[in-house]
Amino acid sequence: MPESRDSLLADCQQLLANGKWNEARSRLENAFASAPTDVLIAYSLATACRLSGMMDRAAQLFQAIHTTLPDMAEAVIGLAHSLAELGASEQANDVLRRAIIRSPSIAPVYTAYGEIALKSGNIHQVEPAFSRAVIIVPASSKAQSNLAEILSQQERFSEAEPHYQSALQANPENQQLRLNYGVHLLSQGKVREGWAYYEARLSSQISSAPVRSISIPRWDGTCPEAHNILILNEQGLGDELRFAAMLPELSKLARSITLECDPRLVDLFERSIPAIRAHGFSRHKRSGRGHFSYAWLPESGGPDCYVEIGSLRHFVGEGLRPQRNDCGFLIPRMDLTQQIGNHLRAQAAGRHIVGVSWTSGSQTFGRGVNYPPPSAWRDLLDLPNTLLVSLQYGETEEMIAEFEEATGHKLYRIAGLDLRNDLESLAALASSLDLMLSVGNSTAAIVGAVGTKTIEFLTSGGWVPLSGDRDSFIGAIRRIKQTRLGDWARSMIIAKSLALEILENH
Repeated sequence: MPESRDSLLADCQQLLANGKWNEARSRLENAFASAPTDVLIAYSLATACRLSGMMDRAAQLFQAIHTTLPDMAEAVIGLAHSLAELGASEQANDVLRRAIIRSPSIAPVYTAYGEIALKSGNIHQVEPAFSRAVIIVPASSKAQSNLAEILSQQERFSEAEPHYQSALQANPENQQLRLNYGVHLLSQGKVREGWAYYEARLSSQISSAPVRSISIPRWDGTCPEAHNILILNEQGLGDELRFAAMLPELSKLARSITLECDPRLVDLFERSIPAIRAHGFSRHKRSGRGHFSYAWLPESGGPDCYVEIGSLRHFVGEGLRPQRNDCGFLIPRMDLTQQIGNHLRAQAAGRHIVGVSWTSGSQTFGRGVNYPPPSAWRDLLDLPNTLLVSLQYGETEEMIAEFEEATGHKLYRIAGLDLRNDLESLAALASSLDLMLSVGNSTAAIVGAVGTKTIEFLTSGGWVPLSGDRDSFIGAIRRIKQTRLGDWARSMIIAKSLALEILENH
């Protein structure tokens, strides 16, 4: 019996909610081929294409729907987001502005306008758009949470709080909202409550939450001395390194620790924390989620419980803090450190050696606002008696040339080093530096974790609690946040003064 239209749409909606975008898209493509004038099928297909990264196809479908039904707000919003993802932000804004003129009281259109403005770096447009959405629909948890988040990012915490509370009251089971609120709390140093809300990151509602095939129970944080604990990998490399700073202390408490980690870090972790056993994860990515399997665990004599590495502070609480590790907790290979260090010192000829990393490997729409533009680095890099060394992974000749032209400074590169995949060499290089200047990425984390003084640039504090201006997990990292969103000038002035002080005292 042929599948009914309503049943198909309901099934595909569930697939989309569960992150199975490609499966939903495949079924909807077949349905669309049979019913190309069905607006709901076309809209669902466009949404699936956008979520699975097929932006050209998504924009084409949303445009066709918008042409047929110009007052359908959902199509306007989908079209605008797709155009923005394709790099046509101004065209996206034009679509939304025309929609506002036609119907000035549709809150989701203002929300979309604010979201695209934020990702495009047009910070001054964000708060007014989100505020307008709240005025139109004050009971909307999405409108309230968007406004709360932009206020929190500006450290206007007391203004953000009532909007978060309104959003949570309206939608208490929304796990993305609970996660955002957790970050809001952690950025204020409210760690106990913040880590509890941070547990929401593991919900299947979160599109990036991991999926695991594991049979042992989850550790509840009690009696570590009675357990062989498996610490699970879950997040990006930088987060993994930060949370790993707690393992030296935890290894003293537990009967044994097995650490599931990025395969590139296995030797580095086992050398640095001899009491643990590290094992590279078995993971594949599907629809944005990491799917982990555990056939590598022994049938007997292995871990008897597990806990996600990001949940350690929640379960063990203030009793488990990273040691004060301004000198680092990772130990690079001695032979590589000597080899790379000798090479750099020969090039420097008595000058300071300063590493630079100015962007992240992820270049998706909206990420760029997290990083100072190359021109903003010009004065900061004008450091006396200094050799500047690129630690930018994934670099190309064109990328380097553009950065050097914008800053007016040449960068030295060590030929043949794979800074993305050879983390042993990266750690050795990091330990040979006098100072690191970096945006918030995994490179900054590994440089700080070997004990090299690091200055890290951020738009906002995020989930990492601070001790003064120091990263509370990796003490060698000094974090400099924007005092006003979109304005890097003040951050660079502070960084320049701090860099000069560090180099003078080196």
